[in-house]
Amino acid sequence: MIIDMHCHYDMIPNPENYLRHHEAAGDIIIGMTNTPSHFEIGISHVRRYDNIRLSLGFHPQLAEENQSELIKFSSLLSKTSYVGEIGLDFNRYYISSRDVQLSSFDYICSCLSGHKKIISIHSRMAEREVLEILSRYNIATPIFHWYTGPLNLIPPIIELGAYFSINEAMTLSEKGRKIISKIPLNRLLTESDAPYNRKSNIISALNNLHIDNSVIYSNFKDLINTIR
Repeated sequence: MIIDMHCHYDMIPNPENYLRHHEAAGDIIIGMTNTPSHFEIGISHVRRYDNIRLSLGFHPQLAEENQSELIKFSSLLSKTSYVGEIGLDFNRYYISSRDVQLSSFDYICSCLSGHKKIISIHSRMAEREVLEILSRYNIATPIFHWYTGPLNLIPPIIELGAYFSINEAMTLSEKGRKIISKIPLNRLLTESDAPYNRKSNIISALNNLHIDNSVIYSNFKDLINTIR
């Protein structure tokens, strides 16, 4: 049994086969969406599964071209306990939409404030801004997906109550291993980021870190208890 907290299974060829395989294996798979309309299309197909969930998302890389979808986010929020992928991306390819991303993420977090949700966060090269907005709206237990930011921000992110979802690719790089070493064991979760991550084997990631899957399962249960 694996726990995959961040998977874009709607972008995988034959997603129904993918989900049936993981459901039969007893795996827990949390699917991301890039826009509210993707969530709206997919949610009815996922409800039949016991261990598969679909998150309501608004990907920062697509924020500028999907402003009309923001209103859908608030109207669909009650249909799921899972939110993602949301956040900010100030990589050089997306920095031109910085202001739109900031206003969109601020709006989304204002919608989330006061609601108990499992939230997967994209924060590439915008970690401080993400942390500031999450703190402003008291978003207490977000999951920082594939964190690549400064080591000195990890303590205040932990203090917020956040978790970190890590993947095989992180365990294979010096920077990734250094980041993981700074995260308390009880704040670690696993992810694949499939199909965008070529090194996405969760079992291999845990083996590389010499961590038993029972640790991840215990952390997952603790996180789930925060929304009950």
